[in-house]
Amino acid sequence: MFSQILATAAKAAQAAPAAGKPQGNPIMSFMPIIVIMVVFMFFMSRSQKKQQQKRQEMIDRTVKGTKVLLASGIRGVIDEVRENEFVVEIAPGVKITVVKHGVAEVETEEVKAEEKK
Repeated sequence: MFSQILATAAKAAQAAPAAGKPQGNPIMSFMPIIVIMVVFMFFMSRSQKKQQQKRQEMIDRTVKGTKVLLASGIRGVIDEVRENEFVVEIAPGVKITVVKHGVAEVETEEVKAEEKK
């Protein structure tokens, strides 16, 4: 068994390239990895832009009377829409002002249908 290991090691040493022989440009050996990373980052940024655009559209179409879920986990109804804020009624007679980006989710019929499944 030991002799088989030595024979395998000797074959591997003979198959290895000579130390003085140039191996080529080391950057070229990493080129496939670099290309894969660039493509991956491109698709990730595209996906994030789509999600951000979808979220912005969701916030832009909210009007008075829309049910929302805030990022803090509080549910309420939009009582007033301002330039950068919403006034949300979280209980009868209890209103809070939140920035538009504080809205995590707008409750629509589609969301309610998904929750029932």
